[in-house]
Amino acid sequence: MSWHSIDDRLEKEMVFENQTQLAEFVLKVAKLSDEQNHHADMQIRYNVLELWLISHDVGKVTKRDHELAKMIDMI
Repeated sequence: MSWHSIDDRLEKEMVFENQTQLAEFVLKVAKLSDEQNHHADMQIRYNVLELWLISHDVGKVTKRDHELAKMIDMI
């Protein structure tokens, strides 16, 4: 699944086999986000994870968002 540019942010929806796999992935994203000091907004619905990336300080998508998206895709 690829990232989509919607409403001035990058969005991606991911479906996992179960909530445990989703939680393990979220932990990896959280650790990566802390390392980059740039954090994704996330929403969980059972086994579905929605991710949003935007540079809140400037109110739009920046290079940092695209870089974090690529890193998340490599997890």
